[in-house]
Amino acid sequence: MRPVVILAGIFSVFCLLQTCHGAAEGVKYANKNLLVKQKFFFEILRNIYQPLEFEEYLPYTKSWVEDETKYTDYAKVSEFFALFKTGFLPKGEIYTIFNYWYMKQTRLLFNFFYYSADWDTLYKNVVWARENTNEGMFMYAVTLVVLHRKDLQGVGLPAVYELNPYMFFNGDLIHDAMVKRMYDSEYGFHSVGKLNRAVSNFTSKFSTNYYGEGKMAYFTEDIGMNAYYFYYMMEYINFLGGDEFGLKYDRRGELFLYMHQQLMARYNLERQSNTMDFVEMLQWNFPLKAGYNPMLRYWNGVPMRSRDSEFTLKGYDPMKLQTMLEIEQRFKRVIDLGYYTLSNGTVVSFRAPEAVDFLGNMMGGNADSIDRDYFKAYGVFARMILAQGDFYGFTSDLWPGAVMQMETSMRDPIYYQFVERALDLYWRFKSYLPPYTNAELNFPGVEIKEFSSDKLITYFEQYDADISNGLPFNYKNSQQKSTWDFRVFAHKKRINHKPFNYTLTVTSETAGKGVVRMYMGPKFTNIKQLTLLKKYFVEMDQYMVDLVAGENLIKRSTHDFYYNIRDRTTYTELYKRTMRAINDEEPLPLDLSEAHCGWPDRLLLPKGLPNGYELTFYFVISPFRAPKVAQYSTYDATISCGAGSGSKYTDDLPFGFPFDRDLDVGSFVTKNMLFKDVLIYHFDHMGN
Repeated sequence: MRPVVILAGIFSVFCLLQTCHGAAEGVKYANKNLLVKQKFFFEILRNIYQPLEFEEYLPYTKSWVEDETKYTDYAKVSEFFALFKTGFLPKGEIYTIFNYWYMKQTRLLFNFFYYSADWDTLYKNVVWARENTNEGMFMYAVTLVVLHRKDLQGVGLPAVYELNPYMFFNGDLIHDAMVKRMYDSEYGFHSVGKLNRAVSNFTSKFSTNYYGEGKMAYFTEDIGMNAYYFYYMMEYINFLGGDEFGLKYDRRGELFLYMHQQLMARYNLERQSNTMDFVEMLQWNFPLKAGYNPMLRYWNGVPMRSRDSEFTLKGYDPMKLQTMLEIEQRFKRVIDLGYYTLSNGTVVSFRAPEAVDFLGNMMGGNADSIDRDYFKAYGVFARMILAQGDFYGFTSDLWPGAVMQMETSMRDPIYYQFVERALDLYWRFKSYLPPYTNAELNFPGVEIKEFSSDKLITYFEQYDADISNGLPFNYKNSQQKSTWDFRVFAHKKRINHKPFNYTLTVTSETAGKGVVRMYMGPKFTNIKQLTLLKKYFVEMDQYMVDLVAGENLIKRSTHDFYYNIRDRTTYTELYKRTMRAINDEEPLPLDLSEAHCGWPDRLLLPKGLPNGYELTFYFVISPFRAPKVAQYSTYDATISCGAGSGSKYTDDLPFGFPFDRDLDVGSFVTKNMLFKDVLIYHFDHMGN
């Protein structure tokens, strides 16, 4: 029988996390209603640390909408009104979501926006808040409402590293841009915008090079990776309940644990490619040798708090540490007992595979947690100790370090050590589940015969990110030039890879649907060794195939990979495209090419080595097991990332299958699997 070529990048399937490439008639475009909203949010977030100077909005900066009928849940909104009058975090102060009072205020500000009954009310309230609430809190609340309000689906926000560059670009770079702007009245107005560059290298190496961690700065400081973590945490922020916002339908707790496990696996592969050991679990043995200076400055000039090498406990830290260790013991008791009894007598089993969702909710301390008061917000205690902040502190005594900010947690090497410790609870839970049987792993009649791919190459390149939003702009002295003409770029080095294609040759005795999972992980010599290394395997791709009887050639390109997203268009260019669409000059496509909800394609592969870094690719094709809700059936995948939809996933298998459980060495390998050793080559001089 002739082989059938399966083109895995089918338009309707893979629009979730990347630009959709397809026939022109399949493209959707923004209508006027959406364009008006898009324009509004782009303008309201412009230069958030300066007073609002768009004339059309100024009349609404004096008061909020008080009419009760203009809110869908006035009781929740009235709580905001009451608390704001007694005192919110003022403008100009440093903000962190990992503070009880600021988190509560952020939730109330979000409620104020979310429960506005119509666009007119929301519009006026957002304008008022822009001028009357703390800048960082305002940005968080607006981001949350755009992510979660149904009538804002399709509205895109500028990348967070362009909205608030202070959290992503080192202080020396911001200083360079400020000085050039100060001494050159025309800075930002060159005819060629890319000439307006502020330059920086990875300066975190100055604070970590004593322990070799500086070699990882290009990865840990990558703006795309840190933005990925920020957006994930915002979509599933712990104070939003799964019932009202649908988050529980996304297997929220399981996703929380799997996301962190995959981050750790990817981080460890990057360490290996830099000839470094796998990260060690944080042991809380003081003094902690791993200090960290993020080399960042908050927008008001205050440096982000550093942590000394040979760090010792301070003040109330012993009490925080004791509480956290007690919470760990509570988790361990529940996992080892295999059940937890609620106050109403209900017994929750922790021996069923789906109980991983309970565990994830508990460890995340989110609104869907079982007995949240007992298990508390486990990770917050670690953040308080490592960042020398306080969850209950007030403005006068709060000076947060890197791990007390979502945007910067992953810059700090010690955060990975803590996550490794937390994931020990995840693997402890999984150890009580029986290994997958041969029948659960196998796909009868299906065999992966061969794999071939292009050469795998990584390289460093120079990149420009628009940081204009973080720099002062004097409207009155700008010679009538628009804020959108003022463009300054951060110029720095980043890792990338050459796109590659691969082909799987698969034989099948019958026709049917299957799901392909592709992983990469450390090279190993036998299955027994794999039992120790499986937690370092990273899921690179997942997609459905229609197999025919006979030979199938499955061709796949990195451009199609399910989890990956491309570079975001700059803030200024997005605004100009929006304005061209409003003026009927050029339609604005809604293809999710500006998606926030995926892993940067540039970071698909570890750096590699000049002579080749050996890894193992792993493929498994499983019979299609329909998810509880058909994928993409409850949301429009061309305009939304689907948080809270309950229909994001390809099938119903556990996240991380089949590496999420202990392996039965004697029956793990089946014909529908393939392990293939590959080499990743690194060249420093292929980029610009």
